[in-house]
Amino acid sequence: MNRNVEMLDPAIMGNENSMYALFDYLRREDPVSYVNHEDFEPFWAITRHEDVKFISQNNNRFLNNPRTVLMEREFEQALLDQFGTRNGLETLIHMDEPKHKKLRGVTRDWFKPGPISKLSGSVQRIAKEFVDKLEDLGGDCDFVKEISLLYPLRVIMSIIGIPEEKEAMMLKLTQELFGASDPTQSRGEDPETNIAVLLDFFSYFKSLVEDRTSNPQDDLATVLANALLDGEPMEELDQISYFIITATAGHDTTAATVGGGMKALLDNPEQMARLQANPDLCASAAKEMVRYVSPVRHMMRTTTQDEVFQGQRITAGESLCLWYPSANRDSEVFSNPDVFDIERDNRNQLAFGYGGHMCLGQHLAVLEVELFFRELLPRLKHMEVSAEPEWVQAVFVGGLKSMPVSYRF
Repeated sequence: MNRNVEMLDPAIMGNENSMYALFDYLRREDPVSYVNHEDFEPFWAITRHEDVKFISQNNNRFLNNPRTVLMEREFEQALLDQFGTRNGLETLIHMDEPKHKKLRGVTRDWFKPGPISKLSGSVQRIAKEFVDKLEDLGGDCDFVKEISLLYPLRVIMSIIGIPEEKEAMMLKLTQELFGASDPTQSRGEDPETNIAVLLDFFSYFKSLVEDRTSNPQDDLATVLANALLDGEPMEELDQISYFIITATAGHDTTAATVGGGMKALLDNPEQMARLQANPDLCASAAKEMVRYVSPVRHMMRTTTQDEVFQGQRITAGESLCLWYPSANRDSEVFSNPDVFDIERDNRNQLAFGYGGHMCLGQHLAVLEVELFFRELLPRLKHMEVSAEPEWVQAVFVGGLKSMPVSYRF
């Protein structure tokens, strides 16, 4: 059997060792690999940095629709029946031009470096709140479940304008959406159950839109609820989908980076010591954590014309799957790519994507990671992993699910 089908196995992709071993093999032996599995529509797996970057920056040649993420045929059909598209959601990650540019513009100014820097004070306060919580837990906790999952959630919920009492619900729905193939996070295996998760999101955000339309506040929810495109209100499906991607991707990927970044520091005590001795390296360390963890595993594109990559001829209309963790460990671009180096030059990392679809929230994510470790490391005297960490079994967005630690302040 061709090894490329292993990338469709959530158990393999839900473990950093097996996932990176697979990508090392594919970059070397089969960098543009045709994947044909009975449960999925066929696609080409793109694993080298140069190809992932080229495809990402040519949005008119490589379209986000009609396939944006890998899904089993049965679920794609269920989404088509329910929503009229194979993606179901119509968020920024699913859109092509000119619609993508118009909708991206609705929140673009909120996520530019300038406005994000003005959030430093509130993000710093939330970081302190969770480091204080860690200290109060008394020296033993599950760092992922009790700290790293909840800290970015609090940040993005406060920005959107969602009250704290709804955070547990939002976390559960996000885990059910992104962890649909994980046995402890999935609501169920059948397509109807997974669609029910989306409908629960729709129900909540529809009521939030109604509230902010009549009771505007100084938050992102008000911006989305009252946005106009070409002088007209946003279509409801676009509007609610915008809320969903902002709320879910706005915390889950950052949570994976904080948790994975903490593990990387514990696995590399010399890097931990260097960072504690020089907290000004936290910004650089945050970017290395993003590269090292690469929580968004893939996105898909569809070719509009015949293409050739690494000697493989791909015809117009075929699907490409861009694997970011693989691109971010490509030794042609990164020296010693499997080494965690907090002073690495990460200008070429692709964890946030590249080109017109580069992640809107990238500056917020890096800020959150940086400020958390700026708050934690000067206070932390010692930490070690006290039980085997567990990963979310997922092919789309992944990261640590559990990491028990012992520590002292």
